[in-house]
Amino acid sequence: MHIEIAKTTCLFLLSITGVVMPAETARLEISPRHPYYFHDGKRHVVLVGVSDRSLFTIWRNEKGFSWRKYLDDLATHHLNYVRQDVCSWGGLRGPAEYPAQLSNSAWLFARTGPGKAIDGKLKFDLTRFDQSYFDNRLKPFLRKAAKRGIYVELTLFEGFRGRRDFEESLYADANNINRLGLRPGGVTSDTALDNPRLMAVQHAYIDKVLAEAAEFGHIIYEIANESGGRRWVAHFIDYIHHHPAHPARLVSAGEQSTAFDPRKGENDIVVKHRGGGGLYATDGDVRNHHAALLRFRVGKPVSHNEYFLFANRSTDDVNFPRKMMWGDFTAGGHSNFFDFAFWRGTGHTLDDGRPSRSPPQEILCGGQHLLDFLTDNEVKFWTMTPHDELASVEGKSEHHIFTLAKPGDEYICYVLGDGPVTVTLRLSHSLFTARWYDPKSGRFISPAKQTQAGNRYLFHSPAFEQDIVLYVRRSGD
Repeated sequence: MHIEIAKTTCLFLLSITGVVMPAETARLEISPRHPYYFHDGKRHVVLVGVSDRSLFTIWRNEKGFSWRKYLDDLATHHLNYVRQDVCSWGGLRGPAEYPAQLSNSAWLFARTGPGKAIDGKLKFDLTRFDQSYFDNRLKPFLRKAAKRGIYVELTLFEGFRGRRDFEESLYADANNINRLGLRPGGVTSDTALDNPRLMAVQHAYIDKVLAEAAEFGHIIYEIANESGGRRWVAHFIDYIHHHPAHPARLVSAGEQSTAFDPRKGENDIVVKHRGGGGLYATDGDVRNHHAALLRFRVGKPVSHNEYFLFANRSTDDVNFPRKMMWGDFTAGGHSNFFDFAFWRGTGHTLDDGRPSRSPPQEILCGGQHLLDFLTDNEVKFWTMTPHDELASVEGKSEHHIFTLAKPGDEYICYVLGDGPVTVTLRLSHSLFTARWYDPKSGRFISPAKQTQAGNRYLFHSPAFEQDIVLYVRRSGD
């Protein structure tokens, strides 16, 4: 969240992929005819990614982490989506606690004093920016990501509900000279709207980020991470949408731990975490999150933009992210695996003292094989919708099946569990071609078979472990 595969880096410039042309022409928009997906020019886009949100803080450290290697890992595996915090609003003690990990940390506000913050350095002035942060971190990253065909979701705010987290944040009076008078939980709550000093800081911050990023068209702006009062979130959605210098039409909001309902608000994109989906541990949890995404389909793209390993009672199975990617995709959604530490060491803890390494092959290739499957088979995913009612599965153990389809033309059935299994699929009366695809290896494991389908047709899989995909397409397409 490192085993690299020997494969030549190639940015496919095909009309149906989520991999895009170099940055200068990149312009991500929601497809007007297919509003659950994006397009960039004439290319339709489904977002699949692997991220470490703290990139701008870690940047390039003594453990061997490099932001350039980070993007190279993603591009080599054809991944097209990352989620990043614009800056760290907290963690002031981090560089002292983890000196090798945070050996090159930086903040976008100027440290002017007078007085010292809790880390022993000058206090921040939250009305003055450090321009070098934008010139040497934010803009170079956005520029290279765009050239690599990678779309960036920038998370703007963090809420700091816990006392210790708040005390280490830039918002605490002990760390700045601005006298905001805040307490834990007040940074992004609706009460923040009644604090003119705080609102001036937050508005100026948004103004600065939008101005510095105005040249880029491959950005989604996320209001806050798992935080925000209903009115506060709505205020900043409206503020960004109508910004006079750089109005943005891609604003995401949602997640658990917020009173804001992304299904009813003016946000352009719905983002989901664990709320209503349960843990990240079993095939049953994949099913639950798949179902949760379906409940949030209200005419906007839906992105499951944070799930992980190890933390919060989640699994340690590196195959799990691949399963979640396919579960999200067959719900008509977008998917981003996030981990606290994989690029920083083993991935088990924030900093275990181990050298930096890339995420395991099972994670990176899981997303790559999904996107390559769409590209190589010219799948018109943007015309397809979830149709779990069309297919059922039977086998000797517990199985789950999710179906994305354009009925009568194209069907993608994702099966969780060990096989062989029998899939019953409702088809129209026509001639179809069916194949079984292994999402672990990224290859078909059965020859193409034509069938004259009736109302229901039984497909018998080869033996497999963990998961398999049944791909059925009307012959002649």
